Amino acid sequence: MTTGVSDPKELALGDRQRWLSGLPPATPRPWWQRMLRSPLFWLTLVLVPFYAYCLVDQYLVLHPDRTFPDGTVALGLNNEALRMAAFWAMWTALAYCLLFLWLDRFRPQRPLIWLLTFLWGACASTWISIHVNSWAGEMMQTTQADADAGTRPAIFIAPFVEEASKATVLFLLIILYRTRIVSQISIVALSGLSAIGFAFVENIIYYGRVIVYAMNTIEVEDPTAAVKEMVMLRGVYTSFGHPLFTMMTAFGLAVALGARSKWVRITAPLAGFLVGVAGHMLFNGVASLYPIEQLKPQWYMALGLVAILVLYLILGVVAEARLIRHRLNDFRMAGWLQERDLVVISGPFRRIKLLTAALFRGPRMWWRTARFIRLVTELAHTRAQVTRGTVGPGSDERCHELVHRIEELRSKALTETEGLTILPPRRRRRPAPAPAPTYPPPGWSR
Repeated sequence: MTTGVSDPKELALGDRQRWLSGLPPATPRPWWQRMLRSPLFWLTLVLVPFYAYCLVDQYLVLHPDRTFPDGTVALGLNNEALRMAAFWAMWTALAYCLLFLWLDRFRPQRPLIWLLTFLWGACASTWISIHVNSWAGEMMQTTQADADAGTRPAIFIAPFVEEASKATVLFLLIILYRTRIVSQISIVALSGLSAIGFAFVENIIYYGRVIVYAMNTIEVEDPTAAVKEMVMLRGVYTSFGHPLFTMMTAFGLAVALGARSKWVRITAPLAGFLVGVAGHMLFNGVASLYPIEQLKPQWYMALGLVAILVLYLILGVVAEARLIRHRLNDFRMAGWLQERDLVVISGPFRRIKLLTAALFRGPRMWWRTARFIRLVTELAHTRAQVTRGTVGPGSDERCHELVHRIEELRSKALTETEGLTILPPRRRRRPAPAPAPTYPPPGWSR
């Protein structure tokens, strides 16, 4: 696509202005140059080996038995216990991952970003927390017998360390890949993926310890029941804890991204982080100081808070749909979009219907339809950034590019839900042609 600028210096200047505004460049480049210039490529190149190191180091810490100065031995997590614990922890992680991926459907991130975010919580965040919390626990030990010595790190140290480590990946993505992260719902979904990755590995550790203890202690009559009790406690009843606290930081980041004031951009993430830490401290304190039988009132209060959060997310989805409709209306009034584009793209269930129907019509149709929805949504968000004043020069040119790409895909993708069936209509087979009539050979008379 031509941009109307022929001077290479002006092209380079325009691309720099677009880059500073968080917009992709207008100058076409080969795939390898796009890859080398992509922050996501370098982030992946650095994080994947780091993730592998974190997992191996945690395994070396948790696998062997530990002998304390008083002669007591803490059994390590053997491979069989880790496999069983991973099986039980997998289902909670899978359910929450599907929930957060479904939530991030208006302008979904790339699957690689989803994976890196989940692995950050599962590998890097747990590695940081296990070392910092262990060091802090040793620093807070006293020489006298104190029943609260084991609860102090969990209440006063672990919330700060864990919430900071889980939210670090959000700041990395926003700084290095801010082109794609413009939706508040998207930031909340990414925070949930990081938190559920952390909870996944933490549950493996807790389940594994229960399994090893039950297999090596004769007083435990039914090891399977003991494991299931821990699974129900951490994997069902209190499974909302880590996602809930990390979402507080995500809400602060979402407010900061949509604000034009520098003070709001600084204080909003800090306030969200402190709220998440306070909730985490309260959660750990209640769980550490009171027996499980006395926690029903607190559990109901926590469920009420989760219900309020779910209601907020539902309202956030409605607000996201309304924003897309209003911002696309600007282009409809200019004659660049159709009336039905506003209705279809801003409707969550209509978008799902389009993608589902395209899936049954082949991978090419699905890809073109998903691309069409993604481009129209990006057009709406780019326009929203323009109206808020959070994007610099190059946004108008980017909108023109998106409109042209949308029109190119319109005839190749599914764009309308009225009269659309999920399964493609069957083609009726034409009846076989009737056989030609046969006649007896003519009798030739001489």
